[in-house]
Amino acid sequence: MYFSSLVKQELSRILPQNSSEQRGELLAFILMRGSVRQSDKALTLILENPVMIKVVYFLFKKVFELEVDIESIKKRNRKKFYSITVADPVKTKAILENFLLIVDLQQGKLYYKHLLFDKEGFLSSRFSPKAFIRGIFLAEGFVNDPERMYHLEISCSTQHEAKIIRDILKDSSFSVKISFWQKRWAVYMKKSEQIFEFLRFIGVQRALLNFQDIIARKDILNTVNRLVNCETANIDKTVLSASRQLFYINIVKQHTGLEKLPPSLVQVIEARLENPYASIRELADILGNDISKSGVFHRLKKIEQLAEIYLTKENISYKSV
Repeated sequence: MYFSSLVKQELSRILPQNSSEQRGELLAFILMRGSVRQSDKALTLILENPVMIKVVYFLFKKVFELEVDIESIKKRNRKKFYSITVADPVKTKAILENFLLIVDLQQGKLYYKHLLFDKEGFLSSRFSPKAFIRGIFLAEGFVNDPERMYHLEISCSTQHEAKIIRDILKDSSFSVKISFWQKRWAVYMKKSEQIFEFLRFIGVQRALLNFQDIIARKDILNTVNRLVNCETANIDKTVLSASRQLFYINIVKQHTGLEKLPPSLVQVIEARLENPYASIRELADILGNDISKSGVFHRLKKIEQLAEIYLTKENISYKSV
């Protein structure tokens, strides 16, 4: 939760300067958080994050030269919300017409919003898609703490809104999906590379560097873990192999005796007994230039085959011991 708040705090300090960006970001807030009261036709935006109040207030003033009313609201669960209201119904109507929005009472929802224009109409000089996505994320976005998992989503009240956001992001080369959960639609991405590029796209810097550092650290830890696991597996394999070889050497010693074996086998047996858990390569290094790694392996294999002859006669196997 902390990382998502960090991103939004940084975004709230990026105040768009040109008209296209201001309109795109304000449209996102009105679309995602706005409603029109049926009683007095006032436009109201409900926000729970106080850092957004400054952004929305700034945007209304820049785009419509409009002063808005700000009020804090406490719910029964003591959670604090903030409402931004355009009380004049004439100005509300002008704003909705300017942004091509209407009030829809569909499905019994009194303050339901509906977007009239399609993606092609949206991607015009009137609105900045990047600023729109920035406003959308501020209003309804969430990004998981990358220390735990990679997940970024934008929550929407309708499938239509989710599809518009998905299409805009796809036009900007993002791979996103839509899901429906707990009566809400979500546009989401789960790949670290995509989330990194999204943070770059909406213009954050400090959070982006933080995210990059976490990715790099996790990649290093994963690499170290893989190397440690691989090394541990190799050690386990070496110990198991050495234990089997020691068992076979003991069988040969009991039934044949080292004095009856060829010097080449005795040389390897003595090296193994003196270095019980050395690898084949280490045994070859101990024996020096007289024998290669392959030579050590084949001589140990010869000892194993010799021991298996005695074990077969006694109806015993290594696994049964």
